[in-house]
Formats: sequence, structure tokens, C-alpha cells
Amino acid sequence: MTHLIRSLAVATAASAMLAACSSAPADSENENEWMQDARLGEKVDRICFRSNIDSFRQNTRNTVIVEKGVNDEYLLQTMGNCYDLDHAQSLSFDTSMGSSCLTKGDSIYAFDSVFGPDRTDPPSIRCPIAAIYEWNEDAAEDEEADASED
Repeated sequence: MTHLIRSLAVATAASAMLAACSSAPADSENENEWMQDARLGEKVDRICFRSNIDSFRQNTRNTVIVEKGVNDEYLLQTMGNCYDLDHAQSLSFDTSMGSSCLTKGDSIYAFDSVFGPDRTDPPSIRCPIAAIYEWNEDAAEDEEADASED
């Protein structure tokens, strides 16, 4: 797990500056607003080869979008109150029995440091994964283009 934290943290460091300028949806009064998002795809059972997850960005307090490889993005919905996701600079994943696949019931840990946990940090909150969805960043643009043609 330490190797995954370091590799994800290094990859995230470069994207963290870009993420600060991105237009990801912010928290709203309706916590489930993301479910109506045009970019939300089919529900999937797993993301295999979790070590290939090389970046992430925060969507809402209880969801996070992760990128696996070049074009595969997924929205992870968490259970409970995972307020640590709001300001996360790095993530780690705890999978059942050390599996290479991330599934429902596995956990996300969010850290304020780009380099993962520090001895001075308070323990991170365990955020169990409730569901995994495909995420298509271009779908919102496609929907806008279709609307402007009408």
C-alpha cells in the first residue's frame, strides 16, 4: 500500500495545481446532484489494476473521480461522511485481501500531504466505497453541442 501511496502522490502532485483551477462541481445543497450529471456512466463492479490509477480530482464530499491510464475515468461514491476528500492531496486504497482490483466495500484514505501520511497527521478517515461508475468527461460537452444544434 505504501508504494501505491507514493506513486499516486507523485502523479497527483502535478495534477494538484491543475485541479485547483479546474471546474469540478462543488458541494451543493443536494448531495446527490452528481447522479444527474451527463458525465456519469454505467455502474461497474471493479477497477482492476488499481496500481494504474495515476490521478484523481474531487467532485463532491462523498465522491472522487480517479483516472486509470490515459482515458479511463471512474467516479467512486463513498459511504458516510468522508470530509477528508474535500482537501485531499493524495489518496491510498485498501482492497480486500490485497487484490489488484478496487471494488465496492474497499476503502479510500485521503491525506492532506502530497506525500501521503505523515507521523504528525491525525489518522485519516476510512471511506468505504459504495459504488463505482464510469465517468466520461466529454459527455457534458457532447450534451451542450446537441442542445445548441436544436
